[in-house]
Amino acid sequence: MVAAGTGLAPFRGAIADRRARPASGAELPPAVCYFGCDAPDADYLHAEELHAAEAAGAVSLRPAFSLAPVEGVTFVQHRIAAEADEVWELLRTGARVYVCGDGSRMAPGVREAFRTLYRDRTPDADEATAERWLNELIANGRYVEDV
Repeated sequence: MVAAGTGLAPFRGAIADRRARPASGAELPPAVCYFGCDAPDADYLHAEELHAAEAAGAVSLRPAFSLAPVEGVTFVQHRIAAEADEVWELLRTGARVYVCGDGSRMAPGVREAFRTLYRDRTPDADEATAERWLNELIANGRYVEDV
């Protein structure tokens, strides 16, 4: 899950569902939520709820704060790039990517982060190859945007 600002809203339901599922004995595959906002103390929406879900093992939170960057991570696409090995492994094992929020800046940045991820891990891959790979993920329902 990748969101910025109010793009987090649709993911709250998915995270709540994941939090409830172990009560019925369900095992959960990994879920990672990259979430971007301006500042952790001003607009980290639903922080308590999200931290409780993380503590329960429902999700791994990966925030990015544009006004309080940590180790060069300003936006969600920077955090994805910083954690590229883990993201690549999740994709390699069938993960789905859901992007929700700002379509003018965040979504193009996230798409570029994923194309770069592919190029960096695929020998001789160029822009066109990376674009075809991302389009294939989209066609297969493994990369979905609501922006």
